[in-house]
Amino acid sequence: MTWGQKRGKKKDSGLLYHSVGKFGADYGAWMRSQEFQIEQGNCADYWGVAGGRADIPVVKKSETDYVYDPQGTMLEFSQESKQGRHCIKRGDTENPTGEWNILDLYCHGDTSVHVVNGNVMMVLYHNSQFDNGQESPLTKGKIQIQSEGAEVYYRNIRIQPISSLPPALLKQ
Repeated sequence: MTWGQKRGKKKDSGLLYHSVGKFGADYGAWMRSQEFQIEQGNCADYWGVAGGRADIPVVKKSETDYVYDPQGTMLEFSQESKQGRHCIKRGDTENPTGEWNILDLYCHGDTSVHVVNGNVMMVLYHNSQFDNGQESPLTKGKIQIQSEGAEVYYRNIRIQPISSLPPALLKQ
């Protein structure tokens, strides 16, 4: 079920991580952060929220669309970059609507990895933020679970520390 301005559109949610600053910085709701998009058909896309930025290897698919490709050209994604703050994940490994998906987010240092059902969908490098024109690392912060006009269910949420990124994640 969707409602409000999302009525009749894809169910849309997100996992916002490394959240810092004030609530309401983006669309009057979200803190500055990195977003692991959780939207039907777009699960694992990246959005830089309220000044969040990342470097991502991509291929350009259209005038406005860039798709993650580990062999692609490294570009900056942010409000200030000509690419904008959104990057599309590679492929689609989501289960059909109504079935559970397993989402894994790995963060270590200034690198993060978005994984859907065991498949690496995107690797973000040099996570950082802009504050008054100054760039600084975005490597820790709160977690926000987003719902944008749609019901969403989560189960078995686990958070655990890691001492490094599993090497297999960076080889996919």
